[in-house]
Amino acid sequence: MVPTAHYMMGGIVFNVDTTTAMPGLFCAGEDSGGVHGANRLGGNGVANSTVFGGIAGDEMAAFVAGEPGWREPDMDVAEAAAAAALRPFGLPKGDMNGLRKRLLDMMWDEAGIIRTSESLGRALVELDQFEAELTATGIPDSSPSFNLTWHDWLNLESQLTVSKTIVHAALARENSRGAHYRDDFPDEGDLAASYFTKVRLEGDGSKASNFDVTTEPVKFTIVQPGESLIEGGVGAPAVAGL
Repeated sequence: MVPTAHYMMGGIVFNVDTTTAMPGLFCAGEDSGGVHGANRLGGNGVANSTVFGGIAGDEMAAFVAGEPGWREPDMDVAEAAAAAALRPFGLPKGDMNGLRKRLLDMMWDEAGIIRTSESLGRALVELDQFEAELTATGIPDSSPSFNLTWHDWLNLESQLTVSKTIVHAALARENSRGAHYRDDFPDEGDLAASYFTKVRLEGDGSKASNFDVTTEPVKFTIVQPGESLIEGGVGAPAVAGL
């Protein structure tokens, strides 16, 4: 019996109509994790799926109906993606299971429940080392058909990118809010000045220098911090209906 990560509070940046910055990419379910805020309430995942799933279905149908037609594929992009995905077949076999276990242990120890700038810095160094190790690790089977080991390689590559995203976001937030706790910044900060962190991967690859980290203020458009929408509740405005 071991603890495990059930979900992430983060997610894709999306609009209320589930559209994203990439035309044709819609977001629903737990990928729309930005609605969780500092921590997730039980049942939010189901609400994300049903509410945003329904909206996404309507919006996608309208998007497809309004498209003038299929665009011609960019074969240079497709061939580059295929070459990157197939590259491990030309490399010597490595210990992927051992690497995955070390990644899990390291993220728990250095970027787990309690983090500091020092531990997060160590995590970034080790993640670069893990990435270099995976880059040199190949797959013994020469065929990609029904190759679960190949799937494991691709999944591990994604896990490294997500791990770096987590660490960069944790370094950028110098306070402790919700499920994020910085031992070197234990105060939660001013609730009225709350902000969220955006991490964007720039350019090719997942090197640390390619992670663009910014913050944006939370817009309290429905209820202000300390207020309640329940009449008579703690923090409720004096005038009902506000």
